[in-house]
Amino acid sequence: MPLQVRARGSSSVATLKTRESVTQLSDETLSRFTEALQKVMDRPDNRGFQFYAGWHGTPMDLCEHHNDLFLPWHRGYLYHFELALQDVDPQVTLPWWNWMDEPEIPTAYRQQAMLRGARIKPFGVPAQRLWPRRTRRDPGAPQDPAPVPPPLGPVQVDGGQTVTQWLNASPSWTQFRQRLERLHDNIHVWVGGTMADVPWAAYDPLFWAHHSMVDRLWRIWQHNNPGGQPPQPVPDMVMTYPKAPSFRVFEVLDVKQLGYDYAGQTDSVQGPG
Repeated sequence: MPLQVRARGSSSVATLKTRESVTQLSDETLSRFTEALQKVMDRPDNRGFQFYAGWHGTPMDLCEHHNDLFLPWHRGYLYHFELALQDVDPQVTLPWWNWMDEPEIPTAYRQQAMLRGARIKPFGVPAQRLWPRRTRRDPGAPQDPAPVPPPLGPVQVDGGQTVTQWLNASPSWTQFRQRLERLHDNIHVWVGGTMADVPWAAYDPLFWAHHSMVDRLWRIWQHNNPGGQPPQPVPDMVMTYPKAPSFRVFEVLDVKQLGYDYAGQTDSVQGPG
C-alpha cells in the first residue's frame, strides 16, 4: 500500500513519490521522465525549463552557495522544478546521479539527445552577444586543482577515511553541509563546461540529477542523525523563489512533507556507531 502523506498547507492526503537513481530507472519510467522534461522545455512561458533554469544563475541569480542556505535553498529549487514536471505527468520525479558509487556521467545523460544538453535562452530577457547558446560538457578536463572523478565514495581522504566515511563522520549539520558542498563543487568542476559555470549550470539537464544526489545525501544524513538541524537562526530564514510557495528553511527540512523520498535512502552514508 503506498505511503500517504498530508500535503503542505492542505488538508488533503497525497501519495509520497519516490525519487530513484537514473541508472536504476525502468525503460518506462525513464521514458516518462524524458517526455515530461521535453514538454517543459518546449514551454516558452513561466512554466518552462528556461524560466526555472534562470532562477539559479542568469538572469535571476537567486542561488545560495557556501552559506547555511545552500542545502535548503536547493531542496526548495528541486521541489519547484519537480512540480513543473508533474504538471505534465503527475507520476514523474527527478532522478538522481549516484556519483558517490558509480563512475562517469550516467548513460542516459550521455546517449539521449535531450539529456546530453539543452539550449540556453533565458526567460524574459533579451539575449546578450556573449551569452552561450547551448550547454556543453568537458568531463575530466585538466583543472588546477584537479577535481576527483566519480565515484567519490571510495576515495580516501585525511586519516585514511573514505569520502563516504568522512561525510558520515560530520558531527554537526554545519560541518556536514560544508563537506557535502565540497563534494558538490568537485562534481561541477569535473563535469566542466556549462556545469562549471554557475550563471549557466542549471541549463544543463545533468544539473538536476546532480543536485538530486546532493539532496539525497542530505536526506540520508538526516535519517541517520535524528535531530541534526541547522543552527539558529537558520530554520526561520526566508528563501527566495519566483513562484509560490516560498519557504522558510524549517519548511523544507522534512522531505516527506514535500511529498517525496528517495529509493535506497540508507544505502550509502551509514550512521555513526
